[in-house]
Amino acid sequence: MINRLYEEFSKKTSIIEAADVLKLITRYNRIQGSRDLWNVVYELKNIVEDRGFDTRIIRIEPGVKQSYIETPISWNPIKAWIEFKIGDRLIAYLDLLNHPTLLAGHSPGGEGCSELSICDKPNCRNGAILATGYLYDLYLNTDADLIVNYSEDRYIDAVPYYSLFLEPSDPRNKVVMNIPNRLAIRLRNLINKGEKINVCWKADVEYSNDGLPVLIACRGDSPGPLYVSHICHPKPGAHDNASGSAANFIVLSTLSRLSSEFVFNSCHAWVPEYTGTIALYDKLPWKPISVVNLDMVGSKQYITGSTLVVVNPPRFYENIVSSTLWVSICKVYDTVKSFNNIPEPSIKYSISPYTTGSDHDVFITWGINSSMLNEWPSKFYHTDMDELHTLDYNSIVQISIASLISGYLLTKSESKLEIYSKLYESIVRNWYLTQVLKTDYSLNYLNKYLIKKPLISKHTVDKLMDSPLSSRIIYRILGREKYFKLSREYSNAFAYLEVYAPLAEKLDIKEHVKHYKAELLIKWKKSDEKYIVETWNVIKSSLNL
Repeated sequence: MINRLYEEFSKKTSIIEAADVLKLITRYNRIQGSRDLWNVVYELKNIVEDRGFDTRIIRIEPGVKQSYIETPISWNPIKAWIEFKIGDRLIAYLDLLNHPTLLAGHSPGGEGCSELSICDKPNCRNGAILATGYLYDLYLNTDADLIVNYSEDRYIDAVPYYSLFLEPSDPRNKVVMNIPNRLAIRLRNLINKGEKINVCWKADVEYSNDGLPVLIACRGDSPGPLYVSHICHPKPGAHDNASGSAANFIVLSTLSRLSSEFVFNSCHAWVPEYTGTIALYDKLPWKPISVVNLDMVGSKQYITGSTLVVVNPPRFYENIVSSTLWVSICKVYDTVKSFNNIPEPSIKYSISPYTTGSDHDVFITWGINSSMLNEWPSKFYHTDMDELHTLDYNSIVQISIASLISGYLLTKSESKLEIYSKLYESIVRNWYLTQVLKTDYSLNYLNKYLIKKPLISKHTVDKLMDSPLSSRIIYRILGREKYFKLSREYSNAFAYLEVYAPLAEKLDIKEHVKHYKAELLIKWKKSDEKYIVETWNVIKSSLNL
């Protein structure tokens, strides 16, 4: 069956079509709340409609709160530049035209000149400061006219992408620009040597009432899978996430060309990440039988350094969609022959325990079986160097074919789903055993607390929560000091606090912090575990969960 599906789907896909859609998407600076996000969605809608799907765009009001997720204000960057000088000697000049990530998303406009100082909290001077950290916190808690932001976690020569996600009530009193870490290191060294660096800047922006667009395309009267991709992010944003958005389109376009024997009902959504996904709940013609979140996929892995990963839902979910995705990915990517002529992987791919950070989180809180396809790490992630040349168009098509095979199996091979689930569960358990042997994780702890039997199967559960908890909600509840302690010392805690713990409470799972530790193979001490539980209880009490 799978061989035949692969052959039929392969005949109907087009690498040229994938290239055309990728070029279309990456032409636009698609920051959440921007007019270019609307422009690309309108263009995509036109070609989706040509494929015979019922297609519409819904609008989300700017600056509103949807459950626990804040929608940013509508904002359009017009022009921006920044230059650094010592006397008359130019150190660096960057502008928005050549570096679309220069201006932080939702930054106010403004202009000025000032001496640049290093912000080493709590000693941040006025004027222009060079700083790194949680950008929203820096924005609210410094009196500077300009924040020059950099990141030690992004590619050293690239301008990183950061957004403020400002809300209507937030002040608009300073400009925020991003610079490469290598330039930041140079500026810090010069200042520490006693050099006086003068920085001048100008940013023109426009605020509007445009809101955010969500594109939905569906076909069929009975439930099928939903394919979701976030189409937002600044130009070029090729790997993140023109790649997943293009793969989603190829799935839809291929379905429009198939004979009736191979067609299945489906919905496809292109959303602003998280903020658009939440609006989908009552906008689809039916509740999806599963969700495939197509995030960053199809890169040239020798450039990005990525591994394709099937990200599982939490262990209290049955792994239905992940199991079909896994066997499909094995089929499309095992194209290299061994010495004995056995198919072997042509790219790096693997599986992963549940992790938050993309649109599958929302569906998981709704009780819908969901999995994410994502490549990680990615060398140029969230920078202006995330360009088309890092993508493999053929791999984008292969991901689309794997997604199609998965969708067909979910809708037309229901009798075999139990076989796929059992097979995949055995693979996952062996994966855990391998990790134990590699990392000296306690096998006794794993055997005791790793959830063995899922509490949620298929999509029989009603909505558990309206949305995940956002990190900003957690920041506001805990306060700055506790939030930064959490991010510094317990980075794995955010997936627990945002999704895992709230759902586990709804499902009446006892000692869920221990199950979470086992699921993610986390080696928190008892004191660490106690701190995380106390933190969760503060959040739980504050939100009456």
